[in-house]
Amino acid sequence: MNRKYYILPVFIVLIALMLSACSVFEGTPAERYITASGTISAETVDVSPEISGKVVEVAVKEGQQVAAGEFLFRIDDEILKAQYNQAIAAVEMAKASQKAAEEQLNAATLQALRAEQGARLLALQNGQITVTTWSKPAPDEFKQPYWYYQKSEAIQAAKNEVEKAQTLLDNEQVNLENVQAKASNDNFIALEQDLANMRARFQVAEQTLQQSKLAKNGDILQDMAQKEYDSALADLETYQRKYDQMLTSAAAEEVLEARAKLAVSIARLENAKSQLDLLQTGENSLDVQTAQAAVSSAGAQVEQAKAGLVQAEAAVKLIEIQLSKTTVTAAVDGTIMVNNLQVSELAGAGSIAMAIGMLKEVSLVVYVPEDAYGRIQLNQKVSVSVDSYPGKTYSGEVIHISDQAEFTPRNVQTVEGRKATVYAIKIRIPNPNLELKPGMPADVDFGILLGK
Repeated sequence: MNRKYYILPVFIVLIALMLSACSVFEGTPAERYITASGTISAETVDVSPEISGKVVEVAVKEGQQVAAGEFLFRIDDEILKAQYNQAIAAVEMAKASQKAAEEQLNAATLQALRAEQGARLLALQNGQITVTTWSKPAPDEFKQPYWYYQKSEAIQAAKNEVEKAQTLLDNEQVNLENVQAKASNDNFIALEQDLANMRARFQVAEQTLQQSKLAKNGDILQDMAQKEYDSALADLETYQRKYDQMLTSAAAEEVLEARAKLAVSIARLENAKSQLDLLQTGENSLDVQTAQAAVSSAGAQVEQAKAGLVQAEAAVKLIEIQLSKTTVTAAVDGTIMVNNLQVSELAGAGSIAMAIGMLKEVSLVVYVPEDAYGRIQLNQKVSVSVDSYPGKTYSGEVIHISDQAEFTPRNVQTVEGRKATVYAIKIRIPNPNLELKPGMPADVDFGILLGK
């Protein structure tokens, strides 16, 4: 609600103020009193709805007196009530989600505890106890004992070694492929695969021959196994010669070196993983880590559910506020001066629907010429009369004297010209009986005798 002054058309008697022959100064020429005329005005408060909607009820009319907090009009709240019910249901759903998430967290926590307990029992069964590293001798190359680093630090170092070993393996694999590509013609890779196949066949044939020698009454089996062995050996020797012929000595050495590097990198990776596996026992085992990760995930779900509940409750609060705004009440005591509403009309948020005039105290602005301006003081008591109540006067008080002249000609060189300069005087008038209305013409007697 905005305060402003609601002023009906103002009729200001200025000519009478400017001309000494008029009634600005009452009394005989020897007894002139300062008087002036103006129009009553009142401070008003605009009433605006904070939400838009259809008007379903208007409880007041223009001219009706209202008290602060009194019901004025109502906006349709049917849609808001439906949204409110949806928001309440969303809150209940959010509460259920939070409860389910908390139960899941409890279950994950128990599972993690069980995993830790099982890992400790397994470590005890395998003879693994924490203090074994205290007495474990460190390599001569180590200047610090095994227990120097915490287990978590050793595990992280082992993980780093696994990553480095994997990177090296990938690099050596690429290096071998490059060496093979330049070692000979396009058939080289196929020949290498054939040689690998012959080696595998020979190993199987050799094992079969050894098994046939252990068979009872197996002369025929041994003969067949021997033939298979001889055939596999011949094929192996053939493909080995082809391989040797395709490679020069320098190329063969380069391929051999590349394959050796790859083999070492593979062994390094396998050993690094084995070392990590040895460290990841007990409470550091993968099973325990998986269970702990499940606990963390469940905890995150709980926090997410809590945030969802807060959001749902905030939505309910917002709709509750909007519902409260559908009923509009008077902010101050006063009289309905303007009513722009009708039932079934659409009221826009922020639009001026009504105006409440605060008539228990009204004001009056009059203008006095410069030669009377200096005689009027702030807080000075004055007498006010209106045509509507002949013979009755109202007590008023000067509350503002303008610092700037109005209606002043551009060049004021004469005494008569200076008399045409006027100043605004604002007067406050108590109006407990609400007799004075905005727009009423009123006369003011300042009670000041100018003399001759």
